[in-house]
Amino acid sequence: MNLSELQEKVEAYISPLWENMGLGIKPHYEVEEVGSDEGLQTTVTVTFEGDDLGYMIGRGGQHLNSLQYILSLMVNRKFAEDPDSRIYVYVDVGGYKKDRDNKIETLALRLAEDARILGEPVDMDPMNSTERRVVHMILSKFDDIQTESFGEGRNRYVRIIPVQEESERQEETAE
Repeated sequence: MNLSELQEKVEAYISPLWENMGLGIKPHYEVEEVGSDEGLQTTVTVTFEGDDLGYMIGRGGQHLNSLQYILSLMVNRKFAEDPDSRIYVYVDVGGYKKDRDNKIETLALRLAEDARILGEPVDMDPMNSTERRVVHMILSKFDDIQTESFGEGRNRYVRIIPVQEESERQEETAE
């Protein structure tokens, strides 16, 4: 199935949810293939504009995260071509998620610089899986930084780890 067919089918499948909610919202759908470390990743982006957006976002984005999780399950169960393939679903309401992602990217870049300067790992505050993914993706562009997730449930966080050159490691062990 090509991307435009997938977009039409996803839109027809999940649009009744918004219509039945009775909220003054307007969804916009986009399906694209995005390159990642694992190859091409199919991404469905659903963005909302309208009047009742605060209700859809919820406190600290909790409703938004729940909505994204539910839509991800629905879309993957219905349209993923095989059990090993995954369609990434990204939901944003009134630009809330985009603004939040930008703040997380800025913080991750600043903390990566701190890790480089200090020469030791720096831990971020706990965050949800979508936010952790933003950190992993933005910092994967740097050869001198690695990221790992640690913790359980709501306490899961990202550790930003500076990667030392082999010559630097040998100097430290010799001292």
